Amino acid sequence: MAPTPMAIIVFSAIVFMLLFVTTTAQAGGSGGGKHMATNLVVEACKTAEFKYPYEDPDTEEFCLMTLQSDKRSTEAKDLRDLQLVAVDILRGRVTTTSSKVKKMLENIKKGTVPMRVLSLCEVDYDTVVSVINKYDAMIRDYQGHEGGLRSIQLVRWMDMARDRVQECNSELVDMPAVGALVNENNELGMLVKLNTALVAP
Repeated sequence: MAPTPMAIIVFSAIVFMLLFVTTTAQAGGSGGGKHMATNLVVEACKTAEFKYPYEDPDTEEFCLMTLQSDKRSTEAKDLRDLQLVAVDILRGRVTTTSSKVKKMLENIKKGTVPMRVLSLCEVDYDTVVSVINKYDAMIRDYQGHEGGLRSIQLVRWMDMARDRVQECNSELVDMPAVGALVNENNELGMLVKLNTALVAP
C-alpha cells in the first residue's frame, strides 16, 4: 500500500529535525549529541513559546531541541548566557550556508537566473551576519537588570534578519535546482524565530 501524503509529510518533518540537530551541533563546535535540558533552558523555552510575537506553536519544542544540541546551554547561568548560545548557533548556520552559496557562485554560469538569485542571497546572508554581530554585541554589553535583556529593540534587530532570510527564500522558492539551499534557508528562519522569542518583552 502506498504511503499517504500525510505520512510522507510527517516522515519528512522528522528527517528534517534530525538533520537540523546534527548540523547545528557541528556548527556550534561545542560537542555533538543531545545534552540535558537544565531548569533554566526548560523555563526559557516555555517562556519563548508565549513571547514569540508571531505565534508559532512549535517554538518551545524547537527551542529545547536547539539549545540541547549545544553543550554550552548546560553551562548557562542566566537568560543572557542562553541568548548568546542561541545567537552563536544562528551565526554558525548563516556562515555555513553563506559559504555554500559563495561556492555555488564559483561554479555557476554568469548572467543566468540562478546566478542572480544566489548573488542576492549572498548579499542577504552577509547582511544577516552583520545584524547578528550587532545584536550579539548589544546583549554582551548590557549592564542593567536581567529583565532588560528582553527588549523591543533586540526584537527589531532580529526582524531585520528575518526580512533578509525571507527575501532570499522568496527568490529560491521557484528554483528546484537549489532545493537543499531552500531547506537550509528555512532552518535559518526557524533560528531567527527562536532568537526573537528569547528576547521578546
